[in-house]
Amino acid sequence: MSRTDDSDASAAQAAQLAEVPLCGSFALVVDELRDKRVCDLGCNDGHYLQFAGPGSLGLDVSQESLRLCHKRGLQATHHDLNQLPLPVSDAAFEVVLLSHVLEHVHAPLAMLRECNRILRPSGKLIIGLPIEDGVYSRLRMDYFGGGEGHLYSFSLRNLNKLLGLTGFVCERTVCHLPRLGNRTSVWNERLHRIFGTRLYSLSAAYWCVARKISSPVADQQLSDYFER
Repeated sequence: MSRTDDSDASAAQAAQLAEVPLCGSFALVVDELRDKRVCDLGCNDGHYLQFAGPGSLGLDVSQESLRLCHKRGLQATHHDLNQLPLPVSDAAFEVVLLSHVLEHVHAPLAMLRECNRILRPSGKLIIGLPIEDGVYSRLRMDYFGGGEGHLYSFSLRNLNKLLGLTGFVCERTVCHLPRLGNRTSVWNERLHRIFGTRLYSLSAAYWCVARKISSPVADQQLSDYFER
């Protein structure tokens, strides 16, 4: 491929990324989806699913979202994510994407266990979450009383505990900085390289890229706590 072709491909990719929600921060995790078999849980209109590889699948409860996915040529199926188990075979995917879903479902821990079930060994789980306890949310959002329908919030520490209980380990975190995170910019990568998770308190949301390392903790082990 010539330099001109490389330049054209990069420009097309930037234009494609610029059209998706949270594009500035998503640009730092999009490579985890490319050429991979991805299950996008709560796929919405296919904004992120379009970057996944062959054999990928979206699940969503909205018929209008499914229509738009199909219009893009994406495979997507109707399903209410509160109904578990998911209609997906064991170890069927290389990546599972949960973008702003976990804070809405009735049973987050059960959902993470399902993600483990449908992932192949060493598969990746990418979770996008809003931040309740950051400066941005306190100034600009009524986290639980607004129209977003949030049922839960997850701090970095809390999410890491849940990931550990469900057989995952977080490999990296990408914070979504207001304004800057809503557009593609080299500054997103530069600031993360310098400050890392110290950007959390100034951010509106974050992505966690986790890897499957084991089976989830058994139900009995979780219940043992109440018998002490």
